[in-house]
Amino acid sequence: MKKFAKLLDKPLVTIFLGTDTEWAVQNGFQEMDVEQGYDGNWYLFGHVPAEAEKSYIEKRLAEYPTLSDQLDMIYWDKINGTNLWQNKITEIKTKYPKS
Repeated sequence: MKKFAKLLDKPLVTIFLGTDTEWAVQNGFQEMDVEQGYDGNWYLFGHVPAEAEKSYIEKRLAEYPTLSDQLDMIYWDKINGTNLWQNKITEIKTKYPKS
């Protein structure tokens, strides 16, 4: 997308969000093709750095139920004689094994 931007440290740019294009041009901003990266920063189009691969720990943490939900699952497993908690945790650990 085209925006008024100024190079900070190639390919990183700062963008002008206002509507006063005359002010932007007078202050060194120029119309450039830019895109926003996963980190929230703006970059020249085509130069957004790739997001770093998450570790198995980060992937697991994102999928584990909350601790309160896990405790609730354990409680009901004991009451009902089921293994829902164990199955859920095993599923996640199998999906994201230690590297």
